[in-house]
Amino acid sequence: MSKQIIICILVIIIVIWLDAFTARYTNNIMDNIISNLSEVREAIYQEDEEKMKENIEKVMDEWDKNKSKLSVYIEHDELEKVELYMVEVNTDIGTKEYNMALESLESCNFIIEHIKDKYKLSLKNIF
Repeated sequence: MSKQIIICILVIIIVIWLDAFTARYTNNIMDNIISNLSEVREAIYQEDEEKMKENIEKVMDEWDKNKSKLSVYIEHDELEKVELYMVEVNTDIGTKEYNMALESLESCNFIIEHIKDKYKLSLKNIF
């Protein structure tokens, strides 16, 4: 009986540790992407096309680099939404539709913040 209790406690500790690790990793990645998207927003406000294209490419490269790791524990639909909005921002910048790019940028930020909130360790997310 005591062996089973010890095993259960160890499993619970491992699950909590893994959740904390993935939450921290997710927050770091998402914070980097949000900060890069804010650089894109600044470039849009300044109407600096070269800086816009450079920054959105940097965001998309970082997203592509980390998407496979995030897809292990985050729903694919949410990841696809983020990628969709990034592609929309890139397309809108290419067609010089800056207002549409800002809308897509805000939608992308909203989805990223939602992912961060959804996957952090809290009682609201447990129950």
